[in-house]
Amino acid sequence: MKQATMGKRILCLHEEDYAYDPIRRILSDKGYFVYDYSDANAALAHIYNEPPDIMLVSTETRGWEEFMIRIKSDSVYKHLPLILLTSEEMLTSLLSLSDLSCDDFFLYPARPEELLLRVRLKETNATSNLDANPLSRLPGNQTIMATIQKTIQQEKTSALCYLDLDNFKVFNDRYGFARGDEAIRMTARVITNVVHRTSNSDSFVGHVGGDDFFFIVPSHITKECCEQIIQNFDLVISTLIDDEDRVRGYIESKDRRGNIQHFPLLSLSIAVIDLNTTTIDHPGKVSSIAGELKKVVKKLKGSNYMINRRTRL
Repeated sequence: MKQATMGKRILCLHEEDYAYDPIRRILSDKGYFVYDYSDANAALAHIYNEPPDIMLVSTETRGWEEFMIRIKSDSVYKHLPLILLTSEEMLTSLLSLSDLSCDDFFLYPARPEELLLRVRLKETNATSNLDANPLSRLPGNQTIMATIQKTIQQEKTSALCYLDLDNFKVFNDRYGFARGDEAIRMTARVITNVVHRTSNSDSFVGHVGGDDFFFIVPSHITKECCEQIIQNFDLVISTLIDDEDRVRGYIESKDRRGNIQHFPLLSLSIAVIDLNTTTIDHPGKVSSIAGELKKVVKKLKGSNYMINRRTRL
């Protein structure tokens, strides 16, 4: 079986327990980054800022059940694998639960090697069965298209929002791929945090690929969401731009012909299709309308959004 990929992250929610120490040791030795929490709310906050690949949750931890239900009912991160760490004494109690939303369980104290095997299997299954983006851990194209179809069929008063970064290639050329990846991750965190804070179970966030994202929110909070995303993005993205570029307000780089040009700083554009005012009967129309909106909003200076208000049949 393959060794764990370096950088794979595991969030562990557990009380201080000597029996857990061998588990942490073997996971760390095999290349996993392990984040330990004993507070469920702090663990949830971590997930929305830096989503892990797998979650280990001990049934000895206060609030473990609420944590499990909350994550598995979340529209953004419910696909993340969750393994319960439990004892034989807890098995009967677990069977009585009306909603056991974990993906697997592990009896401990027991052999840490067994848990390592379960973690690797969940890691492999998640890669095979889900189209989650490896950089942002957000759902990918297959899930996005299925969610759009479902939203249209249910005739919800929602807004379909396409977001992408402006001048991202120039940013990548200037600062390198590592900082470009961090800009992508930072953008994902901004979107998910704003959507999570302002919306409810009707929301969704996905990563189309590269610097393109997609999210769904109820129509009545669309303006608030877009404005908060732009405000937070413009604030945090400045930390990834060198002082000299930020002060002069542009990046100096070569165009395709090799000529030195001045390019605007990294910004974002959001094209919004409000299903409360726009009738969509096929997912293909969504991309068409979004494309038209993007052409207009990208001509504006800085970060902006535009909501489609025209009725279409």
